[in-house]
Amino acid sequence: MAKALRAQERPQTCRVRVRPPEGDEARGSKLPCGSLDGAESERLASCEVDKKTWGGPAFSHEAALWVSQRSAEVVQALRAHPRRLAASVGGALLLSSAGAYALVEAQPQLPPRATLATVLDNDVQGQTEALAAVDLRYASSTSVRHRDTVQQLLKRLGVTDPAAIAQLGKNASFRALLAAGGGPEPVRAQVNAQGELLQLAAVLPMPAGTDPLAAPVWRELTVQPGADGALQVSTTERKLEPRTRLANVSVRGALTTALGQSGVPSPVGAQLVKAFAPQIDLRRSLRKGDQVALVYEMQTLDGRELRPGRLLAAEVRSRGVVRQAVWFAAHGDAAGGYYTPDGQGLEKAWAATPLPGAKVTSPFGMRLHPVKGRREMHEGVDLKAPIGTPVPSVAEGRVKFAGMQSGYGNVIKIAHPGGFETVYAHLSSIAVKQGQTVSEGQNIGKTGNTGTSTGPHLHFEFHAAGRLIDPLRMASYVPQGKPLPPGEKASFFAATAVMRTQLAQAAGSDDAVRLARVD
Repeated sequence: MAKALRAQERPQTCRVRVRPPEGDEARGSKLPCGSLDGAESERLASCEVDKKTWGGPAFSHEAALWVSQRSAEVVQALRAHPRRLAASVGGALLLSSAGAYALVEAQPQLPPRATLATVLDNDVQGQTEALAAVDLRYASSTSVRHRDTVQQLLKRLGVTDPAAIAQLGKNASFRALLAAGGGPEPVRAQVNAQGELLQLAAVLPMPAGTDPLAAPVWRELTVQPGADGALQVSTTERKLEPRTRLANVSVRGALTTALGQSGVPSPVGAQLVKAFAPQIDLRRSLRKGDQVALVYEMQTLDGRELRPGRLLAAEVRSRGVVRQAVWFAAHGDAAGGYYTPDGQGLEKAWAATPLPGAKVTSPFGMRLHPVKGRREMHEGVDLKAPIGTPVPSVAEGRVKFAGMQSGYGNVIKIAHPGGFETVYAHLSSIAVKQGQTVSEGQNIGKTGNTGTSTGPHLHFEFHAAGRLIDPLRMASYVPQGKPLPPGEKASFFAATAVMRTQLAQAAGSDDAVRLARVD
């Protein structure tokens, strides 16, 4: 046993034979096997070579050349057999290197390398316990898909709690969200590791017929556990705040494409086309190089832009002609309208005819009465239309008469501002009452064949200051644009001053396409 221990304590040596140049006697050296520490390297580097054995000073150059050649052979061998030769030649290379250093006199010695060791004390158990104590929440979002069930939607959100699924399945607001195909944003949820619902939020769609521009409201459905652990479902309404944006668009192709590439939302583009519709068809009339400047709103909540708002002002430069529009809502007029910067309405106050495209079967003037058989004055025009065709009012006004009248059958008479009056006769039904105020384009009845009539049609008359006028010449007498209400001119210029300044700023941009925020 002691002998074995002494054998283990005895340092193991390896005999390394360095082959000298041809003609010289080889000498072996015994060195400790394994890695050489700093002291051994220093000792080897400082050892002297027996000049008699190696051939004297004249032989030092040849020895160095020989060492270099052998080193190159070792490198090639290592590349071919890296594992097999690494251990066997490592010590020889070290000795060869030491011999080379020994041949060069006055070589400075490098200081030994120092290694800095840092011991990290990781409290794995403590960290594990702290992590387990954290209330982990997993957030996800998804859009409502066609024919989604409550179970399918909640599964994509990671909710597997049967109680939450059952409760939301009975909630009317949540089911209405699914029936509508979702709201303007994805449904968001947070769950724990067990799939229990911690929070859910969804934006509800606006009721049908709601104008998002007139009522910028954000309706949100919120679900979260209450104090007793049961889910609490609530619906809140928050008013959106407008943020103004400017845009300058250079048209290079289709208008809609140019607006989309500039980041202008499509609903704003639709408002632009509608605003200038009485003057020009922007979809067909604009050409390459035309410029469009816009001032519009984005509806925001907590600084987030949620949806486009109203077009406030616009300028169109096409073929050397400049057209401008600003939006203004007079007192008591929530819908508002578009005007030129000097207050002239862009929206047509009067339609050209109640039935666009209808054929005139009997014109205005003297004619042979088809029933009476004698020449009489035809006080209007007859427009061919099948029974039941909706009849709109050609302008804003007040219903003067609505009912049955001999010869006219079912007839409606409307008095309009400016001393004008229109008559709609031979109706099959009436949808307004005497004294009622109607707007331009509002349906007031349906075509028919009542009274003295030989077939389904609409008899239409136009009166100006008590005089009968050919309805086909009506455009020459009525205002071309919707005028400002009396006493609203001062309010108009005060309300549109900022818009006109911002429009000039947008139109004056040197960039082909530019977007800017005005907060």
